[in-house]
Formats: sequence, C-alpha cells, structure tokens
Amino acid sequence: MHIDHIHIDNVRKTFLIKNHADGQPSHSELEVLAGIDLAVREGEFLTVVGPSGSGKSVLLDIISGLASASSGSVRVGGELIAKPSRDVSYVFQQYALFPWKTALQNIEYPLQIRGVPGRERSARAWELLELFGLKDFAHRYPSQLSGGMQQRVAIARALVPRPKVLLMDEPFAALDAQTREALQIELLRIWNALKTTVIFITHGLDEAVFLGDRVAVMAARPGRIKRILDIDLPRPRDADLRASNTFNLYRQRVWEVLRDEVIDPSPGQAPATPVSSSSKIAA
Repeated sequence: MHIDHIHIDNVRKTFLIKNHADGQPSHSELEVLAGIDLAVREGEFLTVVGPSGSGKSVLLDIISGLASASSGSVRVGGELIAKPSRDVSYVFQQYALFPWKTALQNIEYPLQIRGVPGRERSARAWELLELFGLKDFAHRYPSQLSGGMQQRVAIARALVPRPKVLLMDEPFAALDAQTREALQIELLRIWNALKTTVIFITHGLDEAVFLGDRVAVMAARPGRIKRILDIDLPRPRDADLRASNTFNLYRQRVWEVLRDEVIDPSPGQAPATPVSSSSKIAA
C-alpha cells in the first residue's frame, strides 16, 4: 500500500511585474503556476519535465519552503510547509560548495549549524563519503575535485541530515554525458539504500525515464501538471536498460505528451487540460 508523503493542493504562484509604458509606472501580474495538484508517495522517485518557463524550479522552491505560494498549500508528512523544513533538503544545479572547506567539512556543515556534536557529525559524514565512494577525497577542497565529485559531495551534504524529502533541480545538467549517466546509476543506488522521497527536475527525457517511478509532465507557462506517466521498468536499473524497446517506448510516450508544449508554446493557446490520473504503457 502506497502512503502519500507530499500533498500539493491547488498551488498557484504569481509575480508582480513593474511596467513603464509611456513613462507611466504600472504593475501587472505574471502567472507562473496555475493550480498544481500533485501527490508524491513515500519513498517514490518522481521526475518532472517541462518546457523552460513552466515553473518547475518555482514549484521546488515552494515545496522546500524557500518561496511561498500565492494560494494553495504544500504538506510534507502531513505538516504544512510555510518555511524551510528540516525534513526537506535541496540540491541545486550549481554545486554551491564552500571553496574553503574540504569535502568532509562541506558534508558536515548542515549538522554543524544544527548543533550536532563533532563526533556524530564526523561519523555521519564519513558514512556518506563511503557510500558515495569519496573516502579517498575527504580532505580535498572543491577546486581539487572533478565536477562529478563535487556534485557527489553536494548530494551527500543534502542527505547527511537524513531528510525525508530530497529535491533536485537539474543536478547533473552541467556534467558531461558519461559522468551524468554514471551519477544517475549511483544516485539510484543511494536512493535504494536510503528510501528517501525524491522529486527530480530534468530537461532530459532519457534521464526522466531512467530515474523515475513516475514522470510528471508540466505544460508551458502558466505551469500545470499536464499528465503523469507510470514508468513500469524493473529495479535496480543499469545502463543496458536504455537500449531496451520498453525504455524507448516510455521515452516516446513522454515526448508525445511534452512535444506540443515545447514546439508551440505560443501565447493564448488553449490551456492543456490537467490530468491527475496516471497513464501506463503496456510493455
């Protein structure tokens, strides 16, 4: 039986825009999110795709408590999110590591600011260094690490407080293709060990299908959930899966849902009808 862990209920977000037409200042509203309804299961790996400007990152900011919704609500484990929560960690596209701290010190930092004693901080950081295969690089600074290693450290830092939810905003976008695929496999291995609930934003359809239990496709601005597709592929997943016919069928199905949003996101087009039910492909 699946237990819903994250409830997003009719979340809308607008920004106030300053205009200066004819030298007269005025204001207008830009609607970024238009009524997001989404339930994420406990321990699920949900991937999210959508065109640029569809509000994917804004949605993560609201789930994390870094931004507030204009209306609607987000609950994690039944608790209303109104500010950053200790139960939620965030991994950004940029590594955002402290350059003056070693890999070990960067991972320890979230525990340090929470007042966790030094011995426990160190033990938990070393546990993750081992899990990520970084023990030999514990005392190196970010400038001495490859991009892939820096992102491993950033993910380990997000996981060291043992969050219930991990939000990831295109964390592998800046990496080369080989490193990206290797980290996808490594992330799934870590996720399988920790069973953290993950919401992962990506522009890569292969990445979305390879990682996700489900793929949520967002419509062009204002962002809405256009459709959610179940990805019924076996776990654990390895690189060979990408060459299978079933994998490519899922990828094609996601593209069919997304295509109109990417190719013709013209203003004034008829809004996509939100679909909250899952769509499954028969293999």
